[in-house]
This record gives sequence, structure tokens and C-alpha cells, in this order.
Amino acid sequence: MISTDNVPLDATGAEAFLRQVAETASGPYLRPFTPDVGWRRARVLVVGTNPATPLRDEFASFDAYWHALTCDPTSFDAVYRAQRGGKTSKTTARIARFAAPLRDAGVLRTNACALPSERWRELHPAERRAHLESGLLILRALVAICRPAAILAHGKEGIQAVSRLAGVPLDPYAPLLDQSTRAVFPGMAPVNLFAYPHLSGVGVRKGFAVGRMGDELEALGKRLAASLQADGANREQ
Repeated sequence: MISTDNVPLDATGAEAFLRQVAETASGPYLRPFTPDVGWRRARVLVVGTNPATPLRDEFASFDAYWHALTCDPTSFDAVYRAQRGGKTSKTTARIARFAAPLRDAGVLRTNACALPSERWRELHPAERRAHLESGLLILRALVAICRPAAILAHGKEGIQAVSRLAGVPLDPYAPLLDQSTRAVFPGMAPVNLFAYPHLSGVGVRKGFAVGRMGDELEALGKRLAASLQADGANREQ
């Protein structure tokens, strides 16, 4: 498991850490998660590679950027869609199917690297390595804040980040609904871990049925939703 020496493990300190990390001196602001007003309460995290659309000058200041990211997703999404020409990626569409049954639980999207870039492989290798290391600290902070019940990692970088954080190996080609890996973090109930090829369908192993991804993700979302609902009912008794 990764050292947490540089990450405040209390929710207040972890949130301040995220804000500080995201405020870059130049270039795009870092994006530790997708815009979500309920991000602190998400019970499920989805961890990919990195955000695809750099943003900075589209906002009047970092304060405006952070406010939109954490408190006003509608305004953030309007800026984001304008930059992308209104297009929705395959990754976003598949996550939507996974997240739909989990609406009450909350699903927060994050990444192994918080630096937005249109093409991951165009980043200099040293820059990728540095941001993957800081990405691990960001992920640990999100775990401290959200205390998730489950984490779904997809793609090489996302899987490596979650595997390093939890100190357990993950296999993206094991049947998704049969996976049962759990991680133990200090002061938290065990967290269920799931690994899957990148949700864009790019770079999957030959023979993997990309067309089935949406159905499998939706099935996993329904199973997690039922489990979380049952856990909540048991706590109330």
C-alpha cells in the first residue's frame, strides 16, 4: 500500500490538499474528479487514466473553476461541452450505464493522473510519471473523504493506481461479476475492488467483447446498488 505521509487523512485536510494540488501556476488546472456537487458523499469511485479536455482560461479564476467543479456542475459542464463540441465519449456513455442504478449512492469519476490532456501518450514520459505519483496521493485523499464502498478501475494506468494504493493485484480480464477483491484502509470497512479494460474499448486484449461492456457495467452497477441498499437497511435495524 502506498505511503500516505504527505496526505491528510481527515476529510477536511484531504479536501484542502486537493484544492491546493489542483491550482497550477500555468497550464491547465488539475482535475482531481469530474464536476459533482455531491462528490464528498460518493460511495463508488471510478478510476481511469486522465481527463481529456484541458481547461484554464475558460474560467475567470481558479476560485471560479473550483466552485464550478465542486458546487456548480451545470456551469462546468457547459464550458466542458463547448470545448468538446458537444460530443460524448464512449467512456462517458458506459460510465453512465454503470452509474444509473447507483444514483442514490453516488458515483465519482477520478483518474490515475489529474492533468488533463487530449492524448495521454503525448505527455513526456517524465511528466507522466510525476503526475501518476501525485495522482496516487489525490486518489488516497478521495478515499479519505468519500470512504467508498467500491472502486472500479479501468485501463492500465487506473488499474495500476488502485492496485498500488490498495497493495493488491487486479485482473481486468477476470469476469467482472465474479471479481471479489477487497482492500482494507485504516478506519474503514473493506472496500470492494473491480478492474476492467479501458471503458473506451481501446487497447483491449484480442477476443475481448467490447460490445458487451455496457451490459456488464450496468449489471455490476445494479448489484452494487442492491448491496449498498441492503447494508443501509441492516444499519437501520
